[in-house]
Amino acid sequence: MIRLLVVEDSKTVQRALVAAFEADPDIKVIGTAETGEEAVEAAKCLRPDLITMDINLPGMDGFDATRAIMSTCPVPIVIVTGKMNPKDSATLFRVMEAGALMVLAKPDPVGSPGYQDSVANLVHHLKLMAEIKVVRRIFPSGKVAPRPERPLPPPPVQPVKVVAIGASTGGPPLLRQILAELPAPFPAAVVVVQHMAVGFTENFVHWLNRSSKLPVQLGTDGAQLAPGQVYVAPDNCHMEVTSTGKIILTEAAPEHGVRPSVSVLFRSVALSYGRHAMGVLLTGMGKDGALELKTIRGRGGITVAQDRESSMVFGMPGEAIEIDAAQHVLPPGAIIELLHRVTSKSASAASR
Repeated sequence: MIRLLVVEDSKTVQRALVAAFEADPDIKVIGTAETGEEAVEAAKCLRPDLITMDINLPGMDGFDATRAIMSTCPVPIVIVTGKMNPKDSATLFRVMEAGALMVLAKPDPVGSPGYQDSVANLVHHLKLMAEIKVVRRIFPSGKVAPRPERPLPPPPVQPVKVVAIGASTGGPPLLRQILAELPAPFPAAVVVVQHMAVGFTENFVHWLNRSSKLPVQLGTDGAQLAPGQVYVAPDNCHMEVTSTGKIILTEAAPEHGVRPSVSVLFRSVALSYGRHAMGVLLTGMGKDGALELKTIRGRGGITVAQDRESSMVFGMPGEAIEIDAAQHVLPPGAIIELLHRVTSKSASAASR
């Protein structure tokens, strides 16, 4: 039984949501809230398994309420709001930064032709999100972050030509943080798979470009990798790289239920670049990319998994650690520092 807290300021919509959720035998609505302040208090007192959160609330809005809950008594939170479109990507990324797991549309009006299907889709995703184990979020304070306490590995002996990064739930803010800290010029190409709702990836690239020192672009079929460039896998396409540095996009079957898949990217990077590759597996549900991170390690590349404490969802990196795929288990700050070391070593090797 999923114990659900519903946060919605409209009484009419709130009643409709409660009725829709309680029609499912696996969900019990244990409380409702109409303001952000009420939501934070209810989360502390009721300890729900899942919260559905509206964005537009009187007083403290849904973003601030989500941040407050995730920093004090973390609970899986799903934003349930009016239908979003790709042009509203700024809202999507604010949601992710606040710590919510995903954004879902409110059901169609009761009695409309699409009502039953929209409710079924919403309930299906809520059940999936309720299973995710979330961790307390620490939000930036504007102060300089302390240097990592744990010792970092020495710089790699071999130059790194490609850095492959895979992420899912909770990944966008981390990717933004990492890319903002990488220096330009950067001696390796960076290839990225981020699981994301279809239609938002292009604006995700624009969002990353606002803070990245390196140019970020969607991967295109046949494009030649270049050092200091970031390539993000586009919607509904697997992205691979060849030994000659070409990008290949395919519409092959999904792996681990997703396309693009981190596994597909990591596998091609391992085969094409071997000891000149670095694989980084960040927060996310499932196990996409874990086995293939081990393949990168087996072929002499550098492998990193995000640690449990800093992961919003410790699925993908946890799977990698479980099978000994990760040489290094690090928080974001230490991952950035290791990338700086790779930069220094690769740049000096290139200059000789």
